[in-house]
Amino acid sequence: MNFFETIFLNLGFSWTAAKLIPYLMMAILGFTLVYFLHRKIQHRVKKWLSMTLLCLVPFGTYFAVYPIYQGDFVNIHFQPKQLDKFPSKLTLNIVVLPSCPYCHETIELMNHLKESYPKLRIRYVVVAKSKQTMQAFRSKLHPKIDVQLSNKPTDWIIMAQGGFPCMILSKDKNIIYAWENGHFGVRAIDDILNRLN
Repeated sequence: MNFFETIFLNLGFSWTAAKLIPYLMMAILGFTLVYFLHRKIQHRVKKWLSMTLLCLVPFGTYFAVYPIYQGDFVNIHFQPKQLDKFPSKLTLNIVVLPSCPYCHETIELMNHLKESYPKLRIRYVVVAKSKQTMQAFRSKLHPKIDVQLSNKPTDWIIMAQGGFPCMILSKDKNIIYAWENGHFGVRAIDDILNRLN
């Protein structure tokens, strides 16, 4: 999440809109530049080349700095087999491995979600046998995010379908559905927050 997206989130826009609006604004800026400057260039070839560049530069620059990833605007989830107990309240369960770098990258997003939506229950399930492995997550996570050691590591690996981190949404002690890391984008977050309200 970048500065521009944060502004739109703070203004009350959905996560999807906050991700999309900066791109639209850059495209509009490009067209505005073309509109105001197209009469100043007289040579026909230079005019079309300049207009094309002026139109694409704002969007292209923003895209180069903040690219759109495959999972940003999709909500592709799966239904894992339930092999362990889940909380009765709506909970986002983040299934992680201690040494997985992508698992540690979820910390910033989950902290932001917890700070922005205190009613959202978030639980990290560390798939390991040693309690010491939980400390790396517990020390960086918001104090109200629960961190637990998996009591059946093999079952959690099966539920995550071998992909980590895996986000599993549960309610009434049952799995609603789950996302692989690459498919957990802004539309998935909007889906979870709509269920929260």
